[in-house]
Amino acid sequence: MAQATISPTNGQPEPGSAPVSAPGGPSSVDLAIALFDVVRLSRRTRRTDAIEPAAVVVLASADRLRPARPSDIACELRLDLSTVSRHLSRLEDEGYLCRIEDAEDRRTRRVETTDSGRAVLLDVLTNRASAIDDALHLWNQTDRRTLAELLQRLATDLESAR
Repeated sequence: MAQATISPTNGQPEPGSAPVSAPGGPSSVDLAIALFDVVRLSRRTRRTDAIEPAAVVVLASADRLRPARPSDIACELRLDLSTVSRHLSRLEDEGYLCRIEDAEDRRTRRVETTDSGRAVLLDVLTNRASAIDDALHLWNQTDRRTLAELLQRLATDLESAR
């Protein structure tokens, strides 16, 4: 199936490009745009997060992979190692990460989240959950459950498609 070409000016598919879906349904581009908007808008909370969004992603990845090699985090996030290293250094300076000896390779160090790092991640997640709760306050429990199940299914399928 042909890929849709996205316009750099408005984020919509270019005229004449092929939709990435079955006829009559939303295209994969439509879904990607909707997911992008959900993530962007869920970051708009009433409270300020203790760390910037880019650092949240790095810290969450470090926590998920712990203890993690910086190169593993860079690979998972598809970022340059130097970019990830800068974030890791700052997160370590702020007390959210610590470096530990790599048991497999004593020449390298792994990073691990500290109690403060896990607390700041929980705070960020709580802020996002509050924004989502505000948006879903009129949704019934069945719709909320269906949304959660479908999003988890999508996450699982995206992980499998890597």
